[in-house]
Amino acid sequence: MKSESLKRIVPLACLVLPALLQPATAVAYVGPGAGLSIVGSLLAFFAAIIVGIFGFLWFPIRRILRKRKQAREQMSEQSQSAQDTPDSEPGAERVMQGDGDA
Repeated sequence: MKSESLKRIVPLACLVLPALLQPATAVAYVGPGAGLSIVGSLLAFFAAIIVGIFGFLWFPIRRILRKRKQAREQMSEQSQSAQDTPDSEPGAERVMQGDGDA
């Protein structure tokens, strides 16, 4: 029974005792130089986080876009080379291009 009540009191005392030992009022002054330093540091910190996230996301997206562009270019080159072959029939070009209704 004693150990159970002691288990409840010790964590409570660890939380309440530091709060009671704090001074009632704090006399402090933060001048404009220190305030601007703090604001600048916080802005730099948040900017670094945003740039880090952007860089982490942008490079994979750019790689995907580049691969899609290369695939499109290869497909267009293949279609151009297929149209330029002299062995193809005259009507085949129109079908490949989509000009013929027949």
